[in-house]
Amino acid sequence: MILIPVANHCSMKTKDKKSQLPFTIPAKLILLISLTGLTICIYLAYIKLFNAKSFCTLNETISCDAVNASIYADIFGIPMSFLGIGYFALVLLLIFFKRSLNTYRFIFFFTAFVLVPSYYLTGIEIFVLEAYCILCEFTKLLMIAVLVITFYQTKFKFKEAMRMATPILIAGVAAAAITFFAQSGGGTTEDYSPFVDNLNNKGVVMYRSIKCANCKRQAKIFGKAYSKLNAVECHPEGPNPEVDRCLKMGIDKTPTFLIEEDGKEASRLEGLQQLENIGKWAGVELETVETTK
Repeated sequence: MILIPVANHCSMKTKDKKSQLPFTIPAKLILLISLTGLTICIYLAYIKLFNAKSFCTLNETISCDAVNASIYADIFGIPMSFLGIGYFALVLLLIFFKRSLNTYRFIFFFTAFVLVPSYYLTGIEIFVLEAYCILCEFTKLLMIAVLVITFYQTKFKFKEAMRMATPILIAGVAAAAITFFAQSGGGTTEDYSPFVDNLNNKGVVMYRSIKCANCKRQAKIFGKAYSKLNAVECHPEGPNPEVDRCLKMGIDKTPTFLIEEDGKEASRLEGLQQLENIGKWAGVELETVETTK
C-alpha cells in the first residue's frame, strides 16, 4: 500500500519536466523574437533566391546584398538564410507547442551550438568580405536574447550551465571549421572561357574599380576567364581608367554589369554576383572548358 503513492509521486515528478508550462512572459518574448528572426531570414532568403536588391544596402561596406551574394552565403549549396529559417522556426514551434523545462534546456544548448558558426561568419564579414549585413548581425543578437532568456528558464546555475555547454561549444567550433573548409578557396579551378565569350558576344560589360573589394571577389568567382571579360575601370587610379564612360553610364556601384547595345544600356545588374545569376540575367548558359588529366 505504501509503494503505490511513492510510485505515483515519482511519476508525477517525471511528468513535471515534460508537461506543458504556462505561456509566461519569457515564453512570449521568445515567441516574438523567433517571429522577428524568422521574418528577417525569409527576407534574406528572398534576396538570395531572386537576386533582389535589399533595403539594407547603403554602400559597399554596409551591404546585405554583397554578403548575401558572396560565396560565404552558402554551405554545401544551402543558403545560410535557410539555416536561419530552420533555427527560428524550430524555436517558435517548440515554444508554442512544447513548453517544458526540457524544451528550454534544449533551446539553450542548441542556441549555444548555433552561435559559434554564426560568429565565424561575422569574422568573415570583418576580415574577408569587408562588408557587413546588418540584418544578419541583428539575427545573431536575437539568438543571444534567446540564449539569455532560456538560460534563466533552465534553472541551471552558471557554472553548471558552462560545464554542460563546453562539449556543445566544442562541437560548434568543429561546425565552424567544417564551414570554413567548405567555403575556403575563394575562387574556382573551372575554366569559364566559353561562358565569358558568350557574355562578351551578348554585349555584357563589367564596370569595376581597383578600390572595390567586391570586384576582387568577383574576379575570383570568374577564375582565370575573368581576364577575357569585357571590363571598364572606373577609378582614376586603376589601369586604363575610363572615368567619363562610367559617369556617362551612371555607374555609382561596383561591380555593375551592363548589357550594352550601340553604346546604350539595355539591362543592368549591380553588385557581387554568382555566375548562375549573371547567366540567368544575360540569357547565357553557364559553360566550362572540358579539362583532361
